Amino acid sequence: MTLFLRLPPSLRWARWMALLSILGALSACQRLPHTSAPAPIPLVSKTFPVGVYGVPGVADLQAVHAAGFSLVMGGLDPAYMDAAARLGLGVIASPGSSAGSAFDAAKVRETVRRWDRHPALAGWYLIDEPDLNEVPAEQVELARDTVKSAGAQKPTALVVARGWNLAKFHTADLLMVDFYPVGWIPVPAFFQHMRHGATAARVGGKQFYAVIQSMDWGAYQAVEPFPPPFAPRPPTEAELRSMTWGARLLGADGVVYYPYRDGTWEMPQHPDTWKALTNVVQEIRRWEPIFAAPATSRRPPRSEMMTERRNEALEPPILWSVKTVERGNGFVKAGDYWILVNTTERLQQLRLTDTTWLEVRLPDVCNGEEMAVDVDGWIPALAPFEVRILGPIPPR
Repeated sequence: MTLFLRLPPSLRWARWMALLSILGALSACQRLPHTSAPAPIPLVSKTFPVGVYGVPGVADLQAVHAAGFSLVMGGLDPAYMDAAARLGLGVIASPGSSAGSAFDAAKVRETVRRWDRHPALAGWYLIDEPDLNEVPAEQVELARDTVKSAGAQKPTALVVARGWNLAKFHTADLLMVDFYPVGWIPVPAFFQHMRHGATAARVGGKQFYAVIQSMDWGAYQAVEPFPPPFAPRPPTEAELRSMTWGARLLGADGVVYYPYRDGTWEMPQHPDTWKALTNVVQEIRRWEPIFAAPATSRRPPRSEMMTERRNEALEPPILWSVKTVERGNGFVKAGDYWILVNTTERLQQLRLTDTTWLEVRLPDVCNGEEMAVDVDGWIPALAPFEVRILGPIPPR
């Protein structure tokens, strides 16, 4: 069953863009330290896109950059954009007006002409959740066409709240899905929406980004009460890790978290959640050759799901993919890797039925030890929401 809940206004682009304009002005004096001559503005980093919403000030840019993020959803204040560029952060920004009945084409053309060539600009954010806000697809197409006709070279972007709605809202270059299940619906629903979104994006040859919950719905109860049952809480580190790696296995070309600071959820006031999130982001950076590697056409060994055949979304409880790392780094060697993601809050047992892999020991990247496959093909159970990375896998 799908619950068509309208996200709180504080989660929508319009509200926190207003916050950005206020804090951006206040942050204009928060220049990055430099010598007598300003530091040159480099090109945006080319690492795997890991982004975050709600980054309103220059000091916030420094904090998220230090944590390992490479992309933010932000504003177009000159000091802010120049600071982002010096840090190597990409910024996806509104072109001055959001798609919809109040769309201001003249303002969009002016904004695009002024900012499109800025080295920090990574894309133009056309609209937030047109599916929940009942904005016709034709109005989104008009916004896209206006940005393009103004001479934009940077890609256009939009986000929907339900993965399958990208079949309707698919005209932007970068398509995103934000579905935040923790606290009101089983987490496996997240993977279902990401699968739909990635499929719709691939059909149109578009890039797909997963937007992942990193806040507590309880903070938004004053503006949008949830119906029972409702047990608000922020995601755990294990849930963040599972959603992140699972989204990548399902085809996400980038991952973005919501939010750092949006005026309602202030991540600096939630150090435990921030620590959990930064742990996951830093793991991406440490094991980036594995995370960023595309899935190969090779299938994992034959196996059986021994605990559950399906999760709450009626999909396999374990996502499993084979990746090949062509070039490693200081933490990862070249070779083949298996990535297994438990999408559920329960232990999941897996048994290999391919006799090639009986009685072998495989390196476990996450703990530096070895995982044993016994004589009957059993492997140690995956803990709730566990991500297990095995490799390099020896040839058999």
